[in-house]
Amino acid sequence: MLGHDAPVDTPPRDQVVDRLTVLLTRMLRPDAPITERTQLMDELGLSSSLGLELLLALEDELEIQIDVEELDEDRMATLGDLADYITANSTPR
Repeated sequence: MLGHDAPVDTPPRDQVVDRLTVLLTRMLRPDAPITERTQLMDELGLSSSLGLELLLALEDELEIQIDVEELDEDRMATLGDLADYITANSTPR
């Protein structure tokens, strides 16, 4: 595996970050640019229902299935944290 824990055929982390950034910008229309350090709940006010909507949209766009069993607020504090989780916990459809 090329030095990372992501399963084969999952999208690269940078693609996950890019799509999350686009989706969050479209959904929330924030005042400041979204970066990997952006606090999803504290800065953007991402609610659990919007978080679910975000994950479903990402699954559709990247044609993946995200395992949300262990996903909690700590694993999605920032956009970078969420991208790490998705990269490690998703499988192609």
